[in-house]
Amino acid sequence: MSLFVDIKWPEQLRLDSPCIIVANHASFFDPYLVSFQPQRNICMAVRNWPFKIPIYGFYMKLAGYINVETDDLDAILEQAKKAVEQKATLMFFPEGTRSKDGNLNRFHSGPFLLSVQTGLPIVPLCITGTRKMLPRGHMLIHPAKVRGRLLAPIHPQQFQNTQNIHIDLRRAVKKTMVACIQEMHRETDIDFHQIN
Repeated sequence: MSLFVDIKWPEQLRLDSPCIIVANHASFFDPYLVSFQPQRNICMAVRNWPFKIPIYGFYMKLAGYINVETDDLDAILEQAKKAVEQKATLMFFPEGTRSKDGNLNRFHSGPFLLSVQTGLPIVPLCITGTRKMLPRGHMLIHPAKVRGRLLAPIHPQQFQNTQNIHIDLRRAVKKTMVACIQEMHRETDIDFHQIN
């Protein structure tokens, strides 16, 4: 099996710490790619099922990971603010679940509301190739070129003159991520044709 992982971010990019990283979600492997980004103190927001795994779930709770499926928005925001007070960078998959077709699903508002309330920037993390490696609903791992791009922070202060700040922030982040993911797919296609 051939697997190539290419994770990049601009050398001049200096992330605020803490910040809020948001990533697209196409495969079971996406959360594990978070370790390639430069922040080390990460508090991840995840759905309920990992909390049910023996031992693994215990340590997730101990680490302060946020359950976005069973907790209401107020509880999620409160947990997130506590993590920020401890200088943790927050990690969200704003689609809430893995994409079925590889396209970005609707983004939930949680991380963007939190950004507006705390003033923390949103840092988009774009991932391609993991859907080919392990699509949703499949069990077998396939050869794939996995790529990740960490983009420049988008600050909520950029939208202070708008009426619905978190909505405009959410739209801007999604638009930026769609453009980046499309470019990453084009790069992968070019690399494939050059090899063959």
